[in-house]
Amino acid sequence: MKTNVVGRVLKVWVALLLLIGVLPVMKSYAAETNLVTNGGFESNLASWSNWDGVTTVTSPVYEGSRAARLGTGESGAGQIIDGITPSTKYELSGAGRVSVTGETVILGVDCLDVNGVRLAGGKFELFYTTTAYAPKTLTFTTIPGTAKLQVYIYKNPNIGGYGYIDDISLTQATPDNGTGGGTKALWVWELSDLATPAARSELIQFSLSKGINMLYVNTGTNLTTNPDHYRAFIAQAHANNMQVEALDGQSDWVRAENHHIPLGRLQDVIDYNAASAVNERFDGIHHDNEPYTLPDWSTNRQGLSVDYLNLAAKSQQLLTSSGSSMTFSGDIPFWYDTFSITHNGVTKEMHKHVQDVMDYVTIMDYRDFAEGPDGIIQNGQNEVDYGSTIGKKVVIGVETYDVPGDPEFVTFYQEGEAYMNQELEKVDAYFTGSDGYGGLAIHYYTTYKNMLP
Repeated sequence: MKTNVVGRVLKVWVALLLLIGVLPVMKSYAAETNLVTNGGFESNLASWSNWDGVTTVTSPVYEGSRAARLGTGESGAGQIIDGITPSTKYELSGAGRVSVTGETVILGVDCLDVNGVRLAGGKFELFYTTTAYAPKTLTFTTIPGTAKLQVYIYKNPNIGGYGYIDDISLTQATPDNGTGGGTKALWVWELSDLATPAARSELIQFSLSKGINMLYVNTGTNLTTNPDHYRAFIAQAHANNMQVEALDGQSDWVRAENHHIPLGRLQDVIDYNAASAVNERFDGIHHDNEPYTLPDWSTNRQGLSVDYLNLAAKSQQLLTSSGSSMTFSGDIPFWYDTFSITHNGVTKEMHKHVQDVMDYVTIMDYRDFAEGPDGIIQNGQNEVDYGSTIGKKVVIGVETYDVPGDPEFVTFYQEGEAYMNQELEKVDAYFTGSDGYGGLAIHYYTTYKNMLP
């Protein structure tokens, strides 16, 4: 928001007191304090370094009496903010618009080290393409080594139009109070992502840059052949306040005659934890078994569903009998609320049976829009509501992989990260406050890392 007159007077007095040494220079910031000086451009470009092509205008503006104008050629300006802490959540917001359709103007932030050098993986951006002002916000986590942030506005030459930015704010995010979501998870399938110190560090830094705090990491037989890869990675993840769950699964494992395979894999995780230091242990088990992909699903849905539920119950029992404190969770499609199954004499929707036996579930809510019929919110509503009634969380997962043969609307691959973040903000805002909402998950690391901006 624009600073009022009294606030501006106070800032002037504070600046003078800092200048003469009466007040100490603070190197950390309280939540909700705007770290950007002159973010509304009411003092023209004061406190901004004009790289080229930026002026201020009195129309069009979003709030107050002035806004920044970029263009028509390549143009930009920046402001460096000191005293930033690494591995900390911040929120960047602002309003932007363009003069003609086809133009794009950017509000972004770079993570810098103590010498002002940009850090790889530390760039976060908001894109504005509409001809009317649109306010946007993104939440990001500063990567390890961050000591400064550079907030910037930028426009490529594009088609010769103008871009406008107004009302910029950068604040340290208020810590989650635990009443809404809080989880942002990421599936990690490729074993090569843990094979070397460089690969492990890249995964950690990427996760921090995206606010990821939960990793579903594929184990399989690699856990027994290369346990040190997992020990090194989990210790690094825990040092950065991220939890790690052992990810495994295969569709035909749900058949009763194959239960010994996933139960054996689960025992491998239990044995691994017992042989590892506390900071090297998995926090949970995460199964991805999808019986509906089996060829006999349409003719044997009841039988395969019961086998699936029995496997889940056996897995939970194995964890309990071993004395493990790991959570047990799994992935389910959003449409498990469209049919009922009879299990142990009780008939109800499939998702309810699964939620009853697991500690929490992650819904594969694969749509590329949040609102409206068949949107992410509607498709996750029943599961979140049921989670609220039984005291368990539901994490809502979305797709970034361009699945061959699947319709375009199941993935954000084509739309890119900025649009995905916009839709996920809607999902998070809608469900926050619901006792059954646990947060968000993104499938998966490799495609998320390489998706369009």
